[in-house]
Amino acid sequence: MRLPGLRPLAAITAPAAVAAAMLLAPGVAAAAPGPLPAETEPAPSEGMSAANVFTGVSPSALTPQDDTLTLSGTLRNTGEVPLLDVQVLPRFSRVPLEQRSDVRQVAADPEVRAGRRFTDTFAEVTDVLEPGETRTYSLEIPAELLAFDQAGVYAVGVDVRAGRPDDDTRVTVVTTRTVVPYVSPEDLPAVPVGVLWPLAARPSMTPDGTLTDDTLAEQLAPDGSLSDLLLATGGAPVTWAVDPDLLDTIGQMSDGYRVASPSGPVDGPQAGSDAARQWLELFDLTTQDRDVWMLPYALPDLGAFEQHDPPLAAELARQSLAASDAAGQELSRATPGIAWLDGGSVTEDVLSTLGEAGAGTVVVPGDALESEGPGALGDVSAGGADLRTVAADTGLSSAVADADAADDSAGGAVDLQQRWVAETAMVALAAARDDAEPELLVAAPPVRWRPDERVLQSIVDTWTSTPWIEPVDLAEAAGAEQAPEVSPAPTEGTTFLPEASVAATAQLRDDATQYSTLLAEPEDVTPALIQATLRSASTGWRANPDTSVSYARAITEELTGRFLRVSVNVPESVTLSSRAGSFPLTVTNELDSPVNVRLEVQSDNPDRLRITEVPTQEMLPGEQRLVEITAEAAANGRVPIEVQLTTDDGRPIGPAVPTVVNATEYGTIGWIIVGVAGALFAAAIGRRTLRSRRQGRGRRRGDGPDDPSGLPPQTVLPDLPTEARPTQEAAR
Repeated sequence: MRLPGLRPLAAITAPAAVAAAMLLAPGVAAAAPGPLPAETEPAPSEGMSAANVFTGVSPSALTPQDDTLTLSGTLRNTGEVPLLDVQVLPRFSRVPLEQRSDVRQVAADPEVRAGRRFTDTFAEVTDVLEPGETRTYSLEIPAELLAFDQAGVYAVGVDVRAGRPDDDTRVTVVTTRTVVPYVSPEDLPAVPVGVLWPLAARPSMTPDGTLTDDTLAEQLAPDGSLSDLLLATGGAPVTWAVDPDLLDTIGQMSDGYRVASPSGPVDGPQAGSDAARQWLELFDLTTQDRDVWMLPYALPDLGAFEQHDPPLAAELARQSLAASDAAGQELSRATPGIAWLDGGSVTEDVLSTLGEAGAGTVVVPGDALESEGPGALGDVSAGGADLRTVAADTGLSSAVADADAADDSAGGAVDLQQRWVAETAMVALAAARDDAEPELLVAAPPVRWRPDERVLQSIVDTWTSTPWIEPVDLAEAAGAEQAPEVSPAPTEGTTFLPEASVAATAQLRDDATQYSTLLAEPEDVTPALIQATLRSASTGWRANPDTSVSYARAITEELTGRFLRVSVNVPESVTLSSRAGSFPLTVTNELDSPVNVRLEVQSDNPDRLRITEVPTQEMLPGEQRLVEITAEAAANGRVPIEVQLTTDDGRPIGPAVPTVVNATEYGTIGWIIVGVAGALFAAAIGRRTLRSRRQGRGRRRGDGPDDPSGLPPQTVLPDLPTEARPTQEAAR
């Protein structure tokens, strides 16, 4: 496609490009063909410095019909000495940028299309700019001076010049540049652009609904950053991407809430509750006709957990997606199964974990994938499932991130505007050159962004008013039937949660699971504990990982205290007084909830002492109960045992408590042995008695001698068979 009145970018040869760079506009006398050599450019004096930001570029894209390009800005003296006779002069290159990545480098790298300074036009700022003072300016650059003669994107800026206080030598204090397209919009193909609009916050709610701090209330106020995110869209077809944890926390606040303090929880202000309620109403109104992408609950740092605890990563993925799905049931239009990853987390392991957990779509940075084809959409097989990837465009997304982080929000808004029109213009120009349809671009801001309202307005205005940009709804576009195959290519530089945070979350998970199994009615508690575990694993703690550890440990300590309120009282020793004796142990439930507990009693010598299994005990709140432990002793003596209080599924509650069982009576086995011995003993006595009678009759008849000892008959023991003698072992 040819652009009327403009030569296409490919028509420029190298010699022509050099000649264009050296062209002088009419009336410019003896101007150097490039930047001044470093040795001839006087340096600022010590203490001379300034900060300059553009607060306006009009028009944002220059056309052949435009006569003037106007650059507006704010200049502040950041040095220690006054700046004298301050002026701004235009600096630009007449050679267009070659690739989209150059757009991102122009402001930061002075070597990218450095161009030269022109003196034909300038703007007076002030005679004296004292340290700390700020002035605004507006510089009009005639189109004939710019002399752009082909479609493209150009580097345009200003040199801020001032006299040195010591010798009045004029020096460049600071150079500021931006990008400006030069195109004929009516001949450019439309570039489809979708914009993700995330709503998320750092976790702050504990399982009982108390907030760790009250910073969210300020963001929910009518002039707060979260309210700005709702108000700025103005009906534009953004694709909402929401962390359900944020909605749950705001919902808790709307009904009245408590905030942690050094002296204990205190009531949150009524203004905070009112702001939360109004925000939820505005959210419902704003999103009622739009599809909402439900992100994993609290956005756990799967990249960190895959490194240090892969099984826990899989569990967190499943739980976060399940919690997100449940939260989406409360919205009129919600799409579950959406994940959002940073570049360092786009690995085969993380993608497989998400696939196995049930994710369907994953938003990733564009530079974290290798694709077999162009466009933002792709397909990847992971975890036995096919995932649809939505690759955020690096140029558009980085422009938003930079604007969000800018110290000067007005300057950030203008920088974003210029980069968006420049990047999309280059995409449209390339498509026109190839006679093709532009591919979909997706802009993905930082997931927990808090931009100034001017930045938000810049996004919406640029997106909806640039002639060659076609706003699209990603919820519809992402469902395309076909997309090229992609593979993960994780980027460097991601700061994951450290191993200490992973360990703290693992401990919280274990204790939360144990507490849930302890309760007889865990239905209301288990979801809150799962959500707290997900919050402790959140990427929201990356900037301050120590806080994630503190969050998890505070809940773990609370659970530990609750475990201590369910106990068993074990005496130092117990005595069995019968063959199948029993002894009582006192179990106490000081919680305000019913619990299911078991007593596991282990004998050190099961052959000598057998303990009957104790059934599960369901105990009411505040109940104290005597639980009978039945034991059988095979022999007399002392047998050590250990008593362990457990949940219904065998998880220990507290340490095992040792004690000793004193067996003073025969057990079942002993009684059997004694019974057999007694029977034999009785039979032996009977035989002895019968023989004695016969001998007595014989003596009366004179058949045998008298007993020579003259003593009574000996005890019957020596005459008993060996197997009938009561032994020491039988007695035991």
